[in-house]
Amino acid sequence: MHILMRTLTFAALSVVALGSPAMMRAVQPSPWSNFNDNPIFYPNINATSWRTLYGRTLQLSDKSILLSWEDYDPAAALTYFPIWKSTDGGASFKYFSRVDDQVNGWGNWYQPFLYALPEPFGGYPKGTILLAGVSTPRDLKEAYIDLYASANKGRDWEFVSHIVYGPGREVIDRGEQAIWEPFLHMHKGQLICYYSTQVDPNHNQKLSHKTTKDLRHWSQEVDDVAEPDSSVRPGMATVAYSPVSKKYVMTFEYCGGPIASGCPVYYKVSNSPLAFGSVTSQPIIPNDGQLNPNGSPFVIWTLEPGNNGNGIFIASGNSREEIFVNTDAVDPNGWKPINVGQWSAYSRELRIINTPKDSAAQGEQKLLITNGGNIGCSGSCYNFVANGVVDIPNYPRS
Repeated sequence: MHILMRTLTFAALSVVALGSPAMMRAVQPSPWSNFNDNPIFYPNINATSWRTLYGRTLQLSDKSILLSWEDYDPAAALTYFPIWKSTDGGASFKYFSRVDDQVNGWGNWYQPFLYALPEPFGGYPKGTILLAGVSTPRDLKEAYIDLYASANKGRDWEFVSHIVYGPGREVIDRGEQAIWEPFLHMHKGQLICYYSTQVDPNHNQKLSHKTTKDLRHWSQEVDDVAEPDSSVRPGMATVAYSPVSKKYVMTFEYCGGPIASGCPVYYKVSNSPLAFGSVTSQPIIPNDGQLNPNGSPFVIWTLEPGNNGNGIFIASGNSREEIFVNTDAVDPNGWKPINVGQWSAYSRELRIINTPKDSAAQGEQKLLITNGGNIGCSGSCYNFVANGVVDIPNYPRS
C-alpha cells in the first residue's frame, strides 16, 4: 500500500459531481460483449475508509465470474469480503456470498485475492477456491494475512490458516509492523504467497513470500525485493508466468526509487518464482515519451491473438489508463502502451476470461479489467466498483 494519493480520473469525477449514486447508473452492457467503465456496486455513502477499493475476480470452470473487494459496510458489526457473481461475462453481478472473519473476531478488511487450485492440494480437490486477505481489528493494532477456502464454488467458506502475522499497527507509517497485499501462485507442488511487509526493522517495507505444501503450515519468509536503502518502499507484488519463454515476471511499485517521484512501476524477470530476490529490478518505461506508469501495478500473461502460440505480458499502473504490453522475451525496451478506454484505479486488476461459443463473443478470450476506486477517496469523491471487457490486444510492431 503506497503513500501516493490519487483521485479518480476526470471522467469519473464528472459523474461523481452528480451527487447521487443512483444517478450514475449506466446502461447495462449486453451479455458477453465489450464495454468500458461499467458500474457494478455503489457503496453506502456513509461507508467508512474508501467505501470500496481493490477489486479482484476469478473465473470458474462454468465461465461464471466471482468478484470481491475491500468493503466498509456501515451496517456490519465486522467488515467482510463480499462475493458477487456474474453469469454474463461481467456485464452484471449479483450478491452471492461473503467471507467473514471466523477466527480473530476482528473482521476481514484489506486486499482480498481469489485463486482456484489448479490441482488437488492440501486435502482439497482441484478447483477449490482460495481467498487470502488481511484481517485486522478496527483499532488496527495487529493483523494476519489469512487463508479461506470454498469447495462449492464460492457459496460457503472455511478458515484454513494464518499465513503471516503483523504485530501492527496496520498503517503505512514507517516503523509500524504492518503486512499487506497477498498474491497466490502454485508452483511444483507448493503454493506461494507473495506479500508486502513492514515487520523487518531494517526496511521501510519489503516484498517477501512464504510457501506451503498443505495449506496449513507455511515456510519461513524469503525476500523478493529488499533494498539496502531502508528509506525506499517497494510494494504490491503481482506475478505472471509465460509457458512459452518459461519466464516469470513480478511487477511492483517502488516508492522513493531513483527515477521519479511517487511510486513508479518496476519489474523483475526470473526463471523461478522462488528466486526473485537474486534478480535486478528495472522500471517499465513506455516508448511514447511520457511518464513511467506510477503506483499499484498488476501483470498477467496470455497468448497473443493470431500469433501462432506466442504470448504477451500485460501490465497496468495506477497513473495511466493505458495498459503496457511486452512480448515473451520481456525486452526492457519493449513495453508499449495501449489505450483500452478503462478508468485507471488503485491496483486495477487484469484477467483473461473465456466466453461461451454460443455467445456474442463466439468463444473468444477477452481481457477483463476491474476497478475498485482510488485510495484517498473517502470524503471528496465517491469510490465504487466498475469493470470493462475489451479484446486482447496485439503487440504493436510498427
